[in-house]
Amino acid sequence: MSRTGPLHAGRRTVGSGDLRQGNLTQILRHVRDHGPSSRHDIAHGCGLGISTMTDLVGELRARGLVRELEPVRRPGAGRPTKPIALDGDAWCVLGVQLDMLEASFVCTTVGGRELWREQVPLQLLHSGPERGFTLFHEALCGQLRRVPEGKGLVAVHIGLPGYVAGDGGTVSWCPTLGWDGLPLQTAVYDTVYGAGWEEVTVGIEHDGHLAALQAVRAELPAPMPGVAIYLGGLRELNGGVVIDGEIFRGADGGAGDLGHIRVQPDGPECGCGRRGCLASLLNPEQLLLRSGLVPASEAARLTTVEPVRGLQMLVEAARAEHAGVLSALEDGGRALAVALDGILGTLNPHVVVLGGYLGLLRSSLLGTLRDGIDTRTAVGPFAATRVTGLEAVSVDRVVLGAGLAARDAVLQDPLNLTHVL
Repeated sequence: MSRTGPLHAGRRTVGSGDLRQGNLTQILRHVRDHGPSSRHDIAHGCGLGISTMTDLVGELRARGLVRELEPVRRPGAGRPTKPIALDGDAWCVLGVQLDMLEASFVCTTVGGRELWREQVPLQLLHSGPERGFTLFHEALCGQLRRVPEGKGLVAVHIGLPGYVAGDGGTVSWCPTLGWDGLPLQTAVYDTVYGAGWEEVTVGIEHDGHLAALQAVRAELPAPMPGVAIYLGGLRELNGGVVIDGEIFRGADGGAGDLGHIRVQPDGPECGCGRRGCLASLLNPEQLLLRSGLVPASEAARLTTVEPVRGLQMLVEAARAEHAGVLSALEDGGRALAVALDGILGTLNPHVVVLGGYLGLLRSSLLGTLRDGIDTRTAVGPFAATRVTGLEAVSVDRVVLGAGLAARDAVLQDPLNLTHVL
């Protein structure tokens, strides 16, 4: 029997209308974003009175979510102050990434201390909802058994290569896994509940959104940009929009589907069924194929089974000035410029981040890309947008983003997900 009563939807605004809940969340987010802070600085940043702060911090300390540090002297006169820092060591969360051939897991404390990280081989490609979830269920149970005694599991967040309906829990479009229509949030909660964890929030998210969250919040230099666009991926192009450190999902979870912006109406057929999408010109498989480096069957095999090797082949061939590779990258760079021109005009972001395989190929893409958007970025407010690349292809960016989202969910709902210790 499915038990959904205690389930907290990972993307709802928990405790809206509850002033105390909102104030606690503000404090937790402040110390998350700014590090150890004095009560005065937290009160000022959150718009709270000092007397209110004393009560709220006391509650958070009792729940093990914040701690006081040793006194430090503030500049000028006055007594030393005890900074408040994020704690959360009594509670843990689980971040998960589902991909074609594996499931990746990371378990951290709510404060962000990593407890373990593991990748489990799973044949999820086109597995369908029943067989695929059965495989994942077993892998998830194995991870749940690893939760240390004495730590309370309070959040599980899952990234998958597809979209989730507005209810936050049903897979609406996931051709890679074939899980369309699967009530994944409820199924995961049933697994977690069966393992003995009742008060747990379960969130489901597009993997591109989670990669964007991790890149913007954890990998860019401070200060965090207000509006950031991320494009990257390992096997295919994905992306996300992050506003003030939070994932922007749009009306029904589809925001950030940047790989399927149409850049060439009469262009090649895309895996989504349309023609001329950015992904149809810039996905790794298409770059390998259009460059002439390998035949179609090998391009598909490399992208699925050995994606990093396929990307290394492109990088090495570009360095050797392979004409076919340079031509494919030039076409891809032009297509990316067309897509970004529209994005810049619509969102006027502070930064555009090229991560994943785009970050790896950035030196071959940036010239054509910048030529294509120069007329846009030379005008008025658009000159403020910075285009940057992340050097490393991080195979863990999505799963780390899932862990980050899981921790955020706890900070958003401390009263329901934790208790006084």
